[in-house]
Amino acid sequence: MRNLLGRSGCLLLVLLISKIGLSASDTSSAPVPVITIKADQVVAKVSPTLYGLMTEEINYSYEGGLYGELIRNRTFKADPAAPVFWKEVGGASITLDPTAPLNDALKLSLKVDTRSASAQLPAGLSNAGYWGIPVRADTAYQVSFYAKAAPGFSGTLRAELQSGDGKTIFGHVEIPHLTGEWKKYGATLLVHRGTASKDNQFVLTTTSPGTIWLQEVSLFPPTYAGRSNGNRPDLMKILAKMNPQFLRFPGGNYLEGQTIPERFDWKKTIGDVAQRPGHESPWGYWSTDGLG
Repeated sequence: MRNLLGRSGCLLLVLLISKIGLSASDTSSAPVPVITIKADQVVAKVSPTLYGLMTEEINYSYEGGLYGELIRNRTFKADPAAPVFWKEVGGASITLDPTAPLNDALKLSLKVDTRSASAQLPAGLSNAGYWGIPVRADTAYQVSFYAKAAPGFSGTLRAELQSGDGKTIFGHVEIPHLTGEWKKYGATLLVHRGTASKDNQFVLTTTSPGTIWLQEVSLFPPTYAGRSNGNRPDLMKILAKMNPQFLRFPGGNYLEGQTIPERFDWKKTIGDVAQRPGHESPWGYWSTDGLG
């Protein structure tokens, strides 16, 4: 080291080591800092508007969660190639039909061929919702959809809530008089007894052979404050009890989307739900924008 630093370098190194030693000695003998919190003494008031709730559409928090709609893929737009989450019943055939749009927002419909339907074997389609329809006893459900029929179809449609195997019918309602033009139909489906199950399903059938087209097929349970197109009352009551002064909506990644066309365009999420085109969620599932 003497060859590298020389006598003055050695002296400087010794002085540095000595100073480091003194600093370490001084630190070990210093008093330990103490933080005292006096919760009963208000130093500054925080604005009440700073207390609120953050929500975000992720993992079906809105679609299939806070939003009351029980039908999954009600507009048939979740997959451009197939009517996912819908199944044929009684020998019916279901296909997406871009040649029979409801309007400019919903530019396709579901074509249902019921040529095999009979009184002994009703034909149609079913939907199991978001991991089962939550069927509850003594509950009124609101069924609605847009429909039209091909010439020659003269039957009615029957909406049912069933068990997964179809052996138990919890409730049903008849919807008559389909025409050759698009029309919105609605009815109240009453359930007197129900059993919670992930396999419960919504079923829409007819006993008349023919062809019908469907769009915006909807099933709502009772909603918070009885609002049409509303939210789940159990979750909304919890949020309301928190008395938030603001609500963050609809979230971060969901707001911006994977691409500009897939962003949350709020101007397209207001008004009649049948006029909302919906958009692809960045989390891998379709958003109808019913909660908008």
